[in-house]
Amino acid sequence: MLKFFNTLSRQIEEFQPIESGKVRMYICGPTVWNFAHIGNFRTFIFGDVLRRYLKFKGFELTHVMNLTDIDDRIINEAGGEISRSTSLLSRLLSIFSKILTLLATSGPR
Repeated sequence: MLKFFNTLSRQIEEFQPIESGKVRMYICGPTVWNFAHIGNFRTFIFGDVLRRYLKFKGFELTHVMNLTDIDDRIINEAGGEISRSTSLLSRLLSIFSKILTLLATSGPR
């Protein structure tokens, strides 16, 4: 049995999907303006563990994650130039993806 703390009811409740046998899971992804650290990856590791558990329990799962591609921090890190921020973003997303692979997370599907 899977239980979560429901911030709305302020109680621990048994997980019940909206649609029987199906789970839609959203994990807030990174704003990739600098190199990520292990604290940043905790969210993605937890999401991966939860996704694996739900799949193990037989749920049909849709797992999505956003990537913030334009943000003031990204533009500032790139010296204020949009073209440089695109290059920086591309490089940091590549590194982010490689680290997720090294951590053996299977990521959104």
